[in-house]
Amino acid sequence: MVRVGIVGAGNTIGIAGMHIQGYKRIPEVKITAVYDILRERSQEYIHRFDLKDAKACESYEELLGEVDAVSICTPNAYHIELTIQALKAGKHVYCEKPFGNNAKECEPVLRYAESSGKVCMIGLCYRGIPAYMYMKKLIDEGELGEIFYVRQSQGGNRIANPEVKLEWRMQEELSGPGAMADFGSHMLDIGDMLIRDCAGPIREVQCMSTICIKERKKINGSGTGAVDNDDVASFSAKTEKGVLLSYTASRIGSKHTTEVYGSGGCAFFDGKEPFSLQIQKKDPDGGYTGDLETVKVPEELYMINENVPKQPFVINFYFAMKEFIDAIETGAPVVTDFSRGIYIQKLIDALWESSKTGNSINIDFQ
Repeated sequence: MVRVGIVGAGNTIGIAGMHIQGYKRIPEVKITAVYDILRERSQEYIHRFDLKDAKACESYEELLGEVDAVSICTPNAYHIELTIQALKAGKHVYCEKPFGNNAKECEPVLRYAESSGKVCMIGLCYRGIPAYMYMKKLIDEGELGEIFYVRQSQGGNRIANPEVKLEWRMQEELSGPGAMADFGSHMLDIGDMLIRDCAGPIREVQCMSTICIKERKKINGSGTGAVDNDDVASFSAKTEKGVLLSYTASRIGSKHTTEVYGSGGCAFFDGKEPFSLQIQKKDPDGGYTGDLETVKVPEELYMINENVPKQPFVINFYFAMKEFIDAIETGAPVVTDFSRGIYIQKLIDALWESSKTGNSINIDFQ
């Protein structure tokens, strides 16, 4: 049995709740501790998710004494400090994305991770969406032919409301970039995962970003404060073999979509439909044939046991948590390890630099 602690209950989105839903479907897991800087939030989570065996801890140190592994769900600026502390205490770590505010602050963690022998994983969990599993299979098997380009969008509309107060995710000191990192981390991971094998790694990026709502009411205190990271970021990338990827990340309104176009056809993913794709075939030597067709993801790709949830968004967290726990129990490597987290963070750093300078940035790492 793996004892897991949840770190950071959250004041708004509360991504920790998704972690808990994933863990609760894994028989080999017991959530034994929850810690938040406000203890009442920990207690509320324990009550909401019926965590009868969990303790609402007074400190992070107390939580580390109750667990074998931690899920870190705090603001980005605290990921590194909490991760290092957990590794020093001999705990396995699942850390939410993005890894930190920038790649430089993340790199020292690798030394601790490598010397610890513990399982270390970054929460790039969207690759566990069944439609992405199927899209990857179609690309790898050549069903879409030579890939021409990929287009993605992600985001949300909650922060479009100017009455939403000045959260940590709107402050560069606590978050690094805004939508660019929050949603861009998932999109960069998915795009690279889908086509790296056939198109090579990303070799160039370019980005523009903007702040749409520049002032917001302070959460604690009177008056307003400045938003100093992006509400919207539009960016592009080119791979080693010249394939283009186009991205839009927006926290003031966006849909979750991915489109892949190739010489043999195209595939469309709608985030509201995680168990299907729309596919249209193309003659490699001619035009498109037939209409766009909705195709269900074959269940054998994702129904690996009776515990797999069929709810949108919950399912990909289940797969991420299961990979983490399986690795702890068997010693198997994880795909989105800390090296992967730093790779994605370096790409975000390059986008942030491009946005500030107006220049394309060459990528010399992979």
